[in-house]
Amino acid sequence: MLEVSVIICTNNPKFEILKRTVEAIIQQTLPQEKWELLIVDNNSNTSVKDLPGFNWPTSVTHLDEAKVGLISARIKGIKEAKADLLVFVDDDNYLKADYLEILIKTMHSMPLLGVLGAGKIVPAFEKPPSNEELPFLRSLAIRNEVRAHFSNAVGYHKAIPFGAGLCIRRSIALNYMESLRTRPLAASLDRKGDTLLSGGDIDLALHSCRDGYLSGVLPELELVHFIPKSRLDQKYLIKIAAGHAASNFLLSQLWNFEGYPENPLMRWARYWKNRLKSNGLSRKILIAEYYADKKARNLWNLNNN
Repeated sequence: MLEVSVIICTNNPKFEILKRTVEAIIQQTLPQEKWELLIVDNNSNTSVKDLPGFNWPTSVTHLDEAKVGLISARIKGIKEAKADLLVFVDDDNYLKADYLEILIKTMHSMPLLGVLGAGKIVPAFEKPPSNEELPFLRSLAIRNEVRAHFSNAVGYHKAIPFGAGLCIRRSIALNYMESLRTRPLAASLDRKGDTLLSGGDIDLALHSCRDGYLSGVLPELELVHFIPKSRLDQKYLIKIAAGHAASNFLLSQLWNFEGYPENPLMRWARYWKNRLKSNGLSRKILIAEYYADKKARNLWNLNNN
C-alpha cells in the first residue's frame, strides 16, 4: 500500500516551522497508510526528535546523518526510503493538502515522467521585501507557473523543478546516488554548512532526462515556503546569488551545457559593461556573481587538469 516516501532533510531547524511542515504532511488527503515520512537530522545541535510539545506520529521515521550537507542528507533518505516514489520537502515548506495525491496520480498516469515538482511555490514572508529586493526573490525558491511544463532536454528550462516538493522515482535517485562516486564535484553542488551553493535538485532532474524520462512542473502542485526576515538581508541575498552563479557554471560543465564562453576577456568586458549600468544591491550581486563564477571556473580547471 505504500506509495510515496516523503523525505525532510533538516539542520538546526526552527522547531515551530518544522512542526508546521510535518503537520501539513499529516493532513494530506492521501491516506496515511500510503505514505511514510523520513526526517533526516543532519547533525543538528539539538536532536529533532526532541521537538517540544509535539507528538510524532507513528508513520515518522527519524534518521541521523552526521556528515553535514544537503546532498549527504538526501542520500541517507534515498537509502532508507521504502516507496518507489520519493518526495523531498524542505523543513520550511507547507504542502497544500492535496499535494501528495496529485503527485501520485500524475506519476502513475505518466510512466515516462521521472521527476515532478511544484509549479506554485508561494512565499510566506516574516517581513515584507523592499522594492530593491523584489527582483532577486526567485533565488529564494519562489515560483508561479500558470501552465504545466514537460521536457526531456538536458539543460536549463521551465520543466526543471525546484528542490522544494520535488518528486523523483527511486530508481533514478539510486542512479544519481551512484553517479556521485565518479563525479566528486557534483557532491558539492548543494548547501553545506554556511556554503550556499545550490544545484543538487537540477542535477537530480537532469539524471531523469539522461535516463530517458521527462522532467515536469505542474501549477496544480502548490506549497507555501516560509521565508524568515534573515533571508531578505542583503548579505544573504548576495551570498545566495554567488552560490547560484558558482553552481550554474559547475552544472554547465558537468552536463556540457552551451552558453558559458571560455574567453576571459569577453566575460570581463561584459561584467564591466553591466557593472557600470547598475547600482545598489543590483551591483553588489553582479560583483558577487562574477567572482563566484570565476572561482568555480578555477575549481573546475583544478579538478580537470
